[in-house]
Amino acid sequence: MKEAKEYDFSDIKEGIRLHLNESPFSPPEFVINAVVKYLSQGNRYQHPDLTRRMKELAAEYNKVEPDEIFPTPGGDGAIRSVFLNLTLTGDKVVLNYPSYSMYSVYSSFKGLKEKRVPLKEGQDWWKEDWENILTEARDARIVAIDDPNNPTGSPMLKGDEGKVRELVESTKGIVLIDEAYFEFSKYTVSKLVSRYPNLVVVRTLSKAFSLASFRIGYLIANKDLVKILEKGSTPFDISLPALIAGITALENPSYALRVADEISRNREELYQGLTRLGVKVYKSITNFLLFKHNEDLLEPLMRRGIAIRNPIKGFYRVSIGTKDQCKLFLEKLGEILEDSNSKQG
Repeated sequence: MKEAKEYDFSDIKEGIRLHLNESPFSPPEFVINAVVKYLSQGNRYQHPDLTRRMKELAAEYNKVEPDEIFPTPGGDGAIRSVFLNLTLTGDKVVLNYPSYSMYSVYSSFKGLKEKRVPLKEGQDWWKEDWENILTEARDARIVAIDDPNNPTGSPMLKGDEGKVRELVESTKGIVLIDEAYFEFSKYTVSKLVSRYPNLVVVRTLSKAFSLASFRIGYLIANKDLVKILEKGSTPFDISLPALIAGITALENPSYALRVADEISRNREELYQGLTRLGVKVYKSITNFLLFKHNEDLLEPLMRRGIAIRNPIKGFYRVSIGTKDQCKLFLEKLGEILEDSNSKQG
């Protein structure tokens, strides 16, 4: 257990946070007001009706059944529930590489054998090594695929039922499709959970719904699998403010789609801006961009009050902020690159 990995990042107290793929927009007033109304009830455990309402709304949003929904503390809570409750030490987990870092954190904690299948870097997009994934899936307990992929921003299965069927039939284990960026990609495999009992879909309200620190998400799966996961939880795992925020957001989901559309427009402008700076940047269907650079950018950007991520050596991931934040990021990055070029010259 001492050797287990932990989630690692350097935070920033003041400045522009472009390192955690958060929404740059505050939760809407109607969500905040609804949460405030319930805060005086914080001395009581939340009523089961609230969890039922959350399940109903998430089901309606995804066109599935309420008993196929398992509300969780953020998308991470859904992933953690699968990794910790449905595996035994020594089981094999198959991941794309690179992919969302928490898969490795939970694998390490549980003592799972991790098999990484490298993504193939293309000109604009990164692609999965599909045949290799199918081969490795045969004896896997979990195959976890974030789709779209984090940190590359590339589509993986694209909601293709043929690929999903091939994958779920290739393994006796669980196929976990992490759709944290669904509101940006607009494709999903959620309707297939009733057909394939070993398919699990993860969702979060942290991104387009602008509720990152409320910690509210859910898992979509076959009802029998949901029942198993519910046995390893309590009715009170999600805090009252999180439940109210999630319910209110899913009663009015159109705002999240507007947020996603605005961020997507900003992403395209940032993509063009990075290209003009001569930076090799990859296309994306998420709320972030991956770009290539061999020198350190974290420290010089942090000095200028901007935080981004360095998920793999030689690559940087920048979350999409507001128009002004993206403009400032390009300006500061341009200064750093110019300074670096002049020193080399």
